Amino acid sequence: MMMNQHSAGLSPDMKPMLSKDNEKILRYAQEKFHKEGFYKTSMDEIARDLQISKKTIYKYYPSKEKLVEHVVTDGLTCDSTDIDAIVHSDDNVVIKFIKITNLNCQRIGRFSEKYFRDLQVHTPHVWAIVDEFRVKKIRQTLVKLVEAGKKEKLVENYPVEIIITALVATIRTVMTAEFTSTTKLTLQEAFRYTIDMMMNGMLTEKGKKIFDKERKLLVHNPIHNQEKINISQN
Repeated sequence: MMMNQHSAGLSPDMKPMLSKDNEKILRYAQEKFHKEGFYKTSMDEIARDLQISKKTIYKYYPSKEKLVEHVVTDGLTCDSTDIDAIVHSDDNVVIKFIKITNLNCQRIGRFSEKYFRDLQVHTPHVWAIVDEFRVKKIRQTLVKLVEAGKKEKLVENYPVEIIITALVATIRTVMTAEFTSTTKLTLQEAFRYTIDMMMNGMLTEKGKKIFDKERKLLVHNPIHNQEKINISQN
């Protein structure tokens, strides 16, 4: 599927084929926005840095908001693909949970304070896309893994809807600028603690033994001293 001039706002489930110029713009914007945020970045600045005309950028992205939206949806598409690969692997359910946790922490570690804050404060509709994606993905993933875990005798026989509802509610609360600023936790720490509590609450004794042993072997990207997020800053 080729991308037309105004299809920048895409579903995270879609992965378009990009032209050379579009790919160049998108990858540059991803790197710049993730590191520096986007609120104070202008299209003029992007055009100058890439040594292309603004007309070329506007051919694919009629506004900076659309470019931000595509940066986000492109990342979510990659996340979805990687998570699905883990879910469909031959690993046991506990290792799948650990790998998904590590993947998410690695992704989170790429985002600067400014980028995360800009999404929540300046593009709430894009943040809503992120929230919708993660709720959908949590549901899809947990339904498969929890049921498989029960068959493997690694997950307790709890109703999957309770596990999903509890995790979604917790993620929505702790993965915010307000929460991390108040608690002085990093996003990675908040996410890992949430998953640790969920795992220890739903795993059987057999599952907990695997979790305690294997997570030490699989965590290749430990929690870094990520910048704390302060939503009150401009």
